[in-house]
Amino acid sequence: MVPMKTYYAAIVLLVLLLSACSERGDNVYRTWVGPDRPNMAIVTLQLGDDVRDVTIRERVLPRSEYGTILLVPGKYTLHEQDDASIGINIRPMLINSEQARAKGELILGNTYTLHAGKSKESGERALWIEDTRSGDIFIDTR
Repeated sequence: MVPMKTYYAAIVLLVLLLSACSERGDNVYRTWVGPDRPNMAIVTLQLGDDVRDVTIRERVLPRSEYGTILLVPGKYTLHEQDDASIGINIRPMLINSEQARAKGELILGNTYTLHAGKSKESGERALWIEDTRSGDIFIDTR
């Protein structure tokens, strides 16, 4: 029979291994100070698995810590560690999907995913934003 200490040691080792293997953080970064805002007043931007550390408004968000950015209306530029960047515009009013996509704007109340990869044309690192629900690409720097 195996002693209980061995079981506890195995469980602790397993937990440590699982936490070390975790590559993406689950923390949420809010771009405003103050109380929470309703979902219809913000844009939720999830960071895709392929995204590295991101800088927004001079704040570095380590990928190992953050998985989501909550944005209020305004203009933002996200920079990835490899000099890839993407501009984001969020108007303070609701607009339809076609207008937003044509103007490269995100819509309040929606959830998007930021992706990263190589540009098809230049081979450089590029970012693009996809509507999480529909899969439509809204902003693309590829």
